[in-house]
Amino acid sequence: MEYKKQADENLIIVGVPNNFVKEQLEQRYCKEIDLILKKQDPLATIVYIISAKKERAASKNEPILTGNVNNYFGFVKPGGLNPANVFDNFVVGFSNNLAYLAATQVAKEPGKTYNPLLIYGPTGVGKTHLLQAIGNEILRNSEKANIVYVSAEKFTNEFLESLRNKTQESFRAKYRKADVLLVDDVQFFAGKDGTQDEFFFTFNELYQTGRQIVCATDKHPREIGKFKDRLLSRLAGGMAADVSLPDLEMKMAIINSKCKEKGVQLPGDVIAFIAQSAPGGARELEGALVSVLAQIKLAGGKMGLEGIRLAFEQKHAARPVATPGKIIDAVCKHYKVKSADICGISRKADLVRARQTLMYLLRKELDLPLAQIGQLLGGRDHSTVIHSIEKINKTQQETAKSDEILRIESLIFAAA
Repeated sequence: MEYKKQADENLIIVGVPNNFVKEQLEQRYCKEIDLILKKQDPLATIVYIISAKKERAASKNEPILTGNVNNYFGFVKPGGLNPANVFDNFVVGFSNNLAYLAATQVAKEPGKTYNPLLIYGPTGVGKTHLLQAIGNEILRNSEKANIVYVSAEKFTNEFLESLRNKTQESFRAKYRKADVLLVDDVQFFAGKDGTQDEFFFTFNELYQTGRQIVCATDKHPREIGKFKDRLLSRLAGGMAADVSLPDLEMKMAIINSKCKEKGVQLPGDVIAFIAQSAPGGARELEGALVSVLAQIKLAGGKMGLEGIRLAFEQKHAARPVATPGKIIDAVCKHYKVKSADICGISRKADLVRARQTLMYLLRKELDLPLAQIGQLLGGRDHSTVIHSIEKINKTQQETAKSDEILRIESLIFAAA
């Protein structure tokens, strides 16, 4: 492992031998490393890149590490943009062609064409990639452009913090001085009237002065509900482009693109198998790809298609099917609460935590619609469900620990 520090940017670049090490450092140890780093230099930022030299494969099925450190940087530029998310590595197909064309047009002429632009579709289909590609492309053509990328949750939290600290002026300046505002996961605004009002006025300020606004959401705002009419009319007042799940051919293209980013090569039959076996969009495909690469490494690079297929079958065969009832029973058992209480109105801390975890697991394990989850928990609205799911997600990411969730999952499948 080697590193160098960019003194003028307070940036420490750490070279690691492969993507597995990179992911372990970023996902499992990031908090501990960051705490140590901040004690030495509060302004420092650490990023990890794959710097392994090209290795000779032990067999034709072993991934070949190309050592290309320029294609897969894991850090963000000022404004929250990941430089890896560009138009060049976005796989275009029938399911996303309209959104891609609209995004590229916005990047060429920000504030003039398709303003606002709304991109909507299910999780993991590339909405965030397109949003950030717009920002990266504009910065490539104009380094002085003020690009702000933010999730709706972060916008909400910063707004609430500004109210507590009486810093609304600086909060508004941050967003209302943007040349391009990119807002992800707008569904998070549902039911939050104060935040919607603030975003509405920010939206108006930018729109009336000819600056570009791009939003992404998991559904069209009209389907989400809990949006004020005036904000809904703004969001739906421009170009709306949907992105759907990819077909088999496009899945294979996505996997090939991910392999290229990660500096590995896989046989065509393995790529086809991953595409056929993995449901969902690009995020699920990447998860399946990482799993396959891990299996190949564990086998010393000598695992072919049949070995990979057998490993997949064993993995899924060993994991019984969950049901809503089994998940509810497991959560109640773990937290030592009654199902009637978890679906009730009590706001006791232990019940709130159990309720939020249950919503998270119903979504994670069964991918139930938000409205259905709300009905299972006493008729709660979908905005409450969204908040609960995102809160548990955030806890998982911040602490880099999933022991609690893993224990509950073991109860679910042990009882299945």
